[in-house]
Amino acid sequence: MYQTKNLDHQEFLFGYIRVRYNYAHYLVSKEKYNEAIQEALETIELCKQRQTSYQLAPLLILVGNAGAKFLDREQVKNYYIEARELCKIYNNPLMLMKIENYLKELDTV
Repeated sequence: MYQTKNLDHQEFLFGYIRVRYNYAHYLVSKEKYNEAIQEALETIELCKQRQTSYQLAPLLILVGNAGAKFLDREQVKNYYIEARELCKIYNNPLMLMKIENYLKELDTV
């Protein structure tokens, strides 16, 4: 379906972003962290190019979680902070609480 990548229609764009997010999440579950981060970062770049915030916060969280084992602590924290700001803007209190918990865990390590 997404082979042609006709992302001019919002529903196709959102579907494509969601598929890529799900694939990155799958890679994390298989402990393929580098591949997951690459997939997520490419998808984040697509979101920026298409000027959409759809799935952007979850993608940033995924990069932070997947990168926790080998990225610098400040880098991980920055991904969480960026996701937190998006959650504040779009009023997503549940995800905001999760991010705050991730940040607290980082500060205790």
